[in-house]
Amino acid sequence: MAAEPPDSGPRLSVGLMVLGSEMAGFTVFGLVLDFALNTIPWLTVIFTLLGCTVVFLHLMRLSKSMSGPKGKSP
Repeated sequence: MAAEPPDSGPRLSVGLMVLGSEMAGFTVFGLVLDFALNTIPWLTVIFTLLGCTVVFLHLMRLSKSMSGPKGKSP
């Protein structure tokens, strides 16, 4: 009998919360810089796109870590 992998429910929800907070953080940081430098909306757009890129990379890393070890086929 093969051992079942542990449930990743809480780990997944925490990972998704981190991704959401990173996205919001980049957007808010761009918005604050826009108001400080009077460049609305350009820095907000740039930092939002940068946040999307970072979140996508973290999501790829999270999905790879949840897929299990490589090299083993069922």
